[in-house]
Amino acid sequence: MRRLFLAFFVLVVFALVTAGGLWFARARFLAAPVGPPNPGAELFEIRNGETFGSVARRLEASGWTEQSRLLRLEARFQGWDRRVFPGYYSFREGETTRELMERLASGKIEDTLVTIPEGWRLANVLPLLAESTKTPASEFERIASDPAWLDAQGVPGPGLDGYFLPETYRIPLGQSPERTLEQIVRPATRLWEDSLRTPASELGLDRAKLWALASVIEAEAAVAEERTRISAVFWNRIRRGMKLESDPTVLFALGRPPGRVLYRDLEVDSPYNTYRYPGIPPGPICAPGRDALWAAVRPEPGVDDLFFVARGDGTHVFSKTLSAHNRARIEVRKKR
Repeated sequence: MRRLFLAFFVLVVFALVTAGGLWFARARFLAAPVGPPNPGAELFEIRNGETFGSVARRLEASGWTEQSRLLRLEARFQGWDRRVFPGYYSFREGETTRELMERLASGKIEDTLVTIPEGWRLANVLPLLAESTKTPASEFERIASDPAWLDAQGVPGPGLDGYFLPETYRIPLGQSPERTLEQIVRPATRLWEDSLRTPASELGLDRAKLWALASVIEAEAAVAEERTRISAVFWNRIRRGMKLESDPTVLFALGRPPGRVLYRDLEVDSPYNTYRYPGIPPGPICAPGRDALWAAVRPEPGVDDLFFVARGDGTHVFSKTLSAHNRARIEVRKKR
């Protein structure tokens, strides 16, 4: 009996020593700092559908941790191996293994700030999104040209061009390109639904016509203070049945960036060429900002002008008659 008790005591002591050693090793492992990662591996991507076992092995291969097996055991013990959040995670100097695992388990992925300036076209925006989010531009192009996706987002078309609101977006790295495009499209849709639909309908504008008119105002108004006056000029011309005759619409029809318009350019046969076709273009020529959208439905009151010409410093000379406009053009040319 005494031998049995002694053997049991030895087993208990051995178990306690072993457990204590394991606990100490675990605590030491979790308190150990992460990295340093291999050169070029400072940003770690967890792929969509990837298991934690795969993540742990790749973390070891990238230099973030030395023992992926202990990482997997700890994740299984904590139940973290069942929660894998795809996205990008950046290396943080001084972070412990426990802090890294908690970050992975909570899905605290990195994000990036993307600023879309007023007046940009889709051809400028998609490469910016691709570079900022580390996503192939072809994926954004495919989604942006998908009629079913555009319809689901409530975009009236004929494409996505212009139907995103120029502002700064915080975009999580690694989220799907569909979600990223939705993120920049939805604020414009909410602005229409919540604020612009009623004043636009009072002027006989649907969303496509409002965005198109606002985009022409945005493209013409280099100085913010002139937006409402330029809007008034366009509305005066629309109500008189005159063509808008806006140079930026010609450049859009030609597929050219903002710049000079030559007389031969005015002959391009396109519904976007407001020198040939009356009324508002069929869709936006760029992304109008909030101020341009509001200017389109709230033109400056008391304005009788029908013409304006750019001085070259961002401002314009406004005129009520064609003869006054022609004189202003001559004066502007002389000063240039």
